[in-house]
Amino acid sequence: MQKVKCLLLDDEPIAIRIIERHLENFPEIEVVGCFHSAPPAMSFLRGNEVDLIFSDIEMPQINGLQFLKSLQNPPALIFTTAYRNYAVEAFDLDVVDYLMKPISLERMARAVNRYHDRYRENGFTEGSCSPSEEVINLKVDKKIVRLSLHKIKYFESFGDYAICRCDDTKYISRETMSHLMELLPSDRFIRIHRQFIVPIGKIESISGNTLSLGDIALPIGRSYRKELKEKINL
Repeated sequence: MQKVKCLLLDDEPIAIRIIERHLENFPEIEVVGCFHSAPPAMSFLRGNEVDLIFSDIEMPQINGLQFLKSLQNPPALIFTTAYRNYAVEAFDLDVVDYLMKPISLERMARAVNRYHDRYRENGFTEGSCSPSEEVINLKVDKKIVRLSLHKIKYFESFGDYAICRCDDTKYISRETMSHLMELLPSDRFIRIHRQFIVPIGKIESISGNTLSLGDIALPIGRSYRKELKEKINL
């Protein structure tokens, strides 16, 4: 398995420890360097291969924005900061994401997912994905499972959890349906009921208020019918 080599840059040691703990949930990511200021990080980058950087913004000597601008061929970068006022300038520099401290594992998972969406050449085996497959990161128990979108049959809401039913198994994740819709590509998935999200490409037929996914029949909520008809051109 090819690892995503990652560098952490923050002048606060506790901030680096928090990011390291979060990244332990992603087996495909390997932290290869941790630095508390930009100059030694720059030196490290001159002699080592790095795929992804997590960088604070407000630091002594050289701040995170200046650090990124100084790199001729910068790796992918995710900013981690306690300040919102740099967001516009950061995204003008084409960063992958902008994380506000304190950073939750859920928010870290979304950032990692964005990285993989942009740089899919890096493989991962935990969720049985090939490098070319589109994926979603799901928090299952105390780990992150990286799951191929084409294996998903549908999502079902179950109290405070969402059940992801796949071709060969199921995953129970502490996700809301609205958050899942933010993570899933809108041209591939649609919510058909307050309890169900389905892949558009697997819809076989609609009869009355029921939708068929092969041998699976699911209800269509009244408030979701209009969008469903528009998406599948009915």
